[in-house]
Amino acid sequence: MSVDVGTTNVKAVVFDLEGRQVFKSSLRCPVYTPAEGWAEQDPDEVLNRSLKVVRDCVKAVDGRVEALTFSAQLYSVMLVDRDGSPLTRILNWMDGRSVQEASEVSEEMDGYRLYRKTGCHISSMMPVAKLLWLKRHRPERFDKAFKVLAMKDYLLHRLLGLYVTDRIIASASSLFNIHENRWDPEIAEFLGLSLDVFPTVVEPDRVVGEVDGPLSERTGLPKGVPVVCGGGDGMLQNIGFGILEPGLAASNIGTSGAIRVTSNRIILDKSRRARFFCHALIGDLWCIGGAINSAGLSLEWFVDRFLDGDFGRFEAEASKAEPGSRGLIFLPYLLGERAPLWCPEAKAVFYGLTLNHGIPELSRAVLEGVILALNHIKRVLEAHVPPVREVRTGGGGARIALLNQVQADVFQVPVYLTATEEGSALGAAILAAEALGYYRGLKDACKTMVKPVKVFRPNPENVRKYRRVFERYLRLSDALLRLFFRPRPP
Repeated sequence: MSVDVGTTNVKAVVFDLEGRQVFKSSLRCPVYTPAEGWAEQDPDEVLNRSLKVVRDCVKAVDGRVEALTFSAQLYSVMLVDRDGSPLTRILNWMDGRSVQEASEVSEEMDGYRLYRKTGCHISSMMPVAKLLWLKRHRPERFDKAFKVLAMKDYLLHRLLGLYVTDRIIASASSLFNIHENRWDPEIAEFLGLSLDVFPTVVEPDRVVGEVDGPLSERTGLPKGVPVVCGGGDGMLQNIGFGILEPGLAASNIGTSGAIRVTSNRIILDKSRRARFFCHALIGDLWCIGGAINSAGLSLEWFVDRFLDGDFGRFEAEASKAEPGSRGLIFLPYLLGERAPLWCPEAKAVFYGLTLNHGIPELSRAVLEGVILALNHIKRVLEAHVPPVREVRTGGGGARIALLNQVQADVFQVPVYLTATEEGSALGAAILAAEALGYYRGLKDACKTMVKPVKVFRPNPENVRKYRRVFERYLRLSDALLRLFFRPRPP
C-alpha cells in the first residue's frame, strides 16, 4: 500500500505483485491561501486524511497488506518543536511568498554555485528561500524549531516516532549537497541552523519501522507490517513508469507537469540559468528533468471558467479544431513558470486571437500549450542527455486521448500510456516489493509491475505542423520574457 500525498489530494493505493491496482481511496486536502502567493496545508489535516484513506484500503482488502510505503510532493517545508508539534503549517511547492528571499540567497551565495552543489535552481519554491522567509517574518517560531521537515517526514514522525527523510526529498530541498551526500553545512550556517535540525537521510527503499499496536489501532493494518520510507513523487514516477534506461522519458500531466529522464550519473546544466534539476533517485541513479507549474491546472482553469466544469466537453471541443489551433498559441504561465524559464512573474497568454477563433480553438490551444511548454524542457534536456526515443505518460491529464496524441506529435516519438495513472504510488510500491525481496532487483520488479497498455504514435503530417508551431511558441515566449516579464537574475 502506497500513501501518496499530492498537492490537492491524499490517496492510498493498493497494488498486487503484478503491478495491478487493487483498490484506491482518495480525499481532497485543502490548500490554504491566506495571502497572495501563499500556499499552505495543515499538517494534522494531511495526517488525519492519510490515516482515513489507509483505513479504507485496509478494509477493502481485508487487511492483506504486505508493506506500507509513501510518495509525497517535493519542495515542502515546515517546522516542529521539541515535542514534534507543528510550529508552522506546511509551505508546499506552490508557495511563492519568498521571491525576495530567493533573490537574496542567489545574490549572497551565488545561485549557480548552489545549483552545482544541490542540483536545485534557487527559487521561491525551494525550502532554502522559505526558511529564510520564516527566519525573517516568523522569528519566534524559527528560533523554537527543533526539526525542519518535509510533509512526508512529518507523517513518518507521527506514525513511527522517527525523524527520517529519504534521499530523493533531501536532494530536492536545496539544502543537501548531492556530491557529498549530506546536508550542506554552508547553507545551514547561512540560515543560522545547526545540522541537527535536519532529519536522518536514508534510501527510499529502506525499511524504517513496522506497524506497532497503536498504529495498528489507528489504521487497521496488522501488527508487524514493515514500513518502507518511500520518496518524492516525481522521481518515484520514473520508477512507476519503468524509466530506468537512457532514451526513455516520463511525462506527467498532473496539477503541474514534468518531463524527466533517468541517468547513472549526476548531470547539471552548463548554462548559468540552471534550467533543469538533478535529484537523487535510488542508489547510483539520478532523475534529471524539469517541471512546469500549470499543466492539468491550465486544463482545469479553462474547463471551470469556459465550459461549466464539463471535462468531457473539453476534449470534444478541442478535437474539432485542427492541429495548431489555426494560429492560436497559449502560454500556460498561470502561476508564473518554473523550468526552463524560472520566471515567477510570467503571465499566461493567448496569442494570435482573431474573430475566427471559438471554443474549439481555445480548448485545443490550452491543451497544446501545456505540451509545447513540456517540449521546451525536453529540448533543453536533450542538449545534455541522450535523445528521447520513447515517452511514457501518466497523471490525471493522461486520461485525455487527444492530449496523448498531441504529446506524440509534438515530442515526435511514441507515447505509451501505462496501466495505472498512479505512477508515483506504483513507484513507491515497486521499491517496497523489491526491498522485501519479492524481486531480484529494481529492473526485475519494473519489468513485472510496469505495464504499458496503449501507444500513441506520431502522425507525420501533424509532426510537421507542430514543428513550426513550436518554433513560434519559443519566439513568443522569449520575446515576452524579455519585454514584459521580469526574469530572475541568474
